[in-house]
Amino acid sequence: MDSQIKSKVFFSKIISSEKLAELSKLLSKDFNQGKVGIKIDIDTKNEKNAINPEFYRPIVDYFQGTVIDCKSLFISSEKNTQEFSKYFETEILDINDPDDELEIPKGKILKKTYIGHNLKKYDSFIIISNFYKTQGLGIGAISELSLGLSSKKSKALQLTGGKSEDFSEIKNKKCQNKIFKEASAEVASTNYNYIKRNALFINLLGKIDSGNCDNIGILASTDPVAIDQASVDLIYNNKNNDLIKKLEELEEKYLIDCSYKSGFGKKDYELICIN
Repeated sequence: MDSQIKSKVFFSKIISSEKLAELSKLLSKDFNQGKVGIKIDIDTKNEKNAINPEFYRPIVDYFQGTVIDCKSLFISSEKNTQEFSKYFETEILDINDPDDELEIPKGKILKKTYIGHNLKKYDSFIIISNFYKTQGLGIGAISELSLGLSSKKSKALQLTGGKSEDFSEIKNKKCQNKIFKEASAEVASTNYNYIKRNALFINLLGKIDSGNCDNIGILASTDPVAIDQASVDLIYNNKNNDLIKKLEELEEKYLIDCSYKSGFGKKDYELICIN
């Protein structure tokens, strides 16, 4: 990409199913669709702000996509998938077959990572992140690329800074948060290149269907670093203290910086309002 050209980030203050689909359609010309995997955090049982699956109906129907996710470290993805499967075709990418190993040749923290074997079935991806999640190890497009698209073994590697692939050992071998973020940036870059950078990213900044006055809007981009940077900037500009505290606890700015240095996205962006 030309370093002088800013990445485009589309923004709508309106949070609705229709706007979610509209933003995706605006960007759909920028990627080859084929078989579309729509990555959604399908934890519907353990979140105060869990989103009703029907919210995603227009975007899933438009792209005729399959809702995908990977196993969680701490909850039963299988149970949550049953809920989503009432509405859409769904698939846990690392449910049965052995994981596929990917090398990270220039990795400083990790030399390898793992993805679900079924990821290779998909040609393109729409990756949706909910910034208003109350739980989780990360938020945003970069975290969905690193943790969201990784199998349990890779999640364990990231959280332990490469010390273990066994999630049962995380408590005793958990690394410092900055090392975790550095590892996550390496995995995000590797996973992004594996899917041939053929993805659209959507960040939801609001409590869906609540009419909450703190709602900011929806962002969409083909650049995962730019959309996360724009999301963070909007949260600070809106002085949302609860979210700012969360961003700082998670050290999301550091993750964005590490990802930018990895070279798979830009921090400079053009915010395009479509309301």
